[in-house]
Amino acid sequence: MWFTIPNLICYFRVLLAYFAFYDFYNCHNAIRFFILTIIVVALDGLDGIVARKLNQTTALGAKIDIAADRITELSYWLFFAYIEIAHIWIFYFFLLRGFLVDYLTRKLEKPLGKSFLRSSRFMRAFYGALKLLSFLLLIILPKHLFTEIIVYLTVLVCLLRAYPVLYSSLWR
Repeated sequence: MWFTIPNLICYFRVLLAYFAFYDFYNCHNAIRFFILTIIVVALDGLDGIVARKLNQTTALGAKIDIAADRITELSYWLFFAYIEIAHIWIFYFFLLRGFLVDYLTRKLEKPLGKSFLRSSRFMRAFYGALKLLSFLLLIILPKHLFTEIIVYLTVLVCLLRAYPVLYSSLWR
């Protein structure tokens, strides 16, 4: 089941992100990078919709989706740090948070936990929109105060969403 349509969307999303980085780094076309970033994030939502519509939801598919999420998210933060429009500590924060939360989630065998912060559609959509806004602002308004505020808000929401998993596994 490695090559279902939703999984192919995940693979394509990762490849498209790398194409966007390469293209922007070599051509400096912010508009194209902006549009490709929107497509990459939209594909993240599309794979789940397609999986449910085609009745192709699988445990392997969920793992591939999470891996694709982490790869693209971390790639964006690392790329922005590399071209010096975001701080490298943001990449390391998302890297540590991703590994820790994913490890503890697998250990607890609860994909999302049972909290509003972690599993509600509102928080998942809000967090996704906030990450997208951060990426887009870093493309069109790098080094701007408003961009930094949104990026720091994204870091804060990411930390808040990790809290239920950390609490369930470390303090119970």
